[in-house]
Amino acid sequence: MTNTESPALTVVAQLRAKPGKEQALRQALTALVAPTTREPGCVTYDLHVDVNDPASFCFYEIWRSPAEHAANLQSAHLQAFAVRIDDLLDGELRVSLLRHIA
Repeated sequence: MTNTESPALTVVAQLRAKPGKEQALRQALTALVAPTTREPGCVTYDLHVDVNDPASFCFYEIWRSPAEHAANLQSAHLQAFAVRIDDLLDGELRVSLLRHIA
């Protein structure tokens, strides 16, 4: 790790709702925000919707460490969401794990 690299982890997660499931996915994703922001190590957990495509959602997250992000993935609220995801998503969840360098 160079002096400009951060130990924090940035996560960008992109999701697309199945046709007719846009509102249901939006509600399910919105419900994740409050409990996730209370998780240890959560710096930022922002949900966005594409201005030109109401079926396309994106989470922008910053975690103090990869370990704290990994622990969050095991949380009860994310596990409960995982049970519902196949019914709501069109395609796969796309996740990028990033490290801030400048």
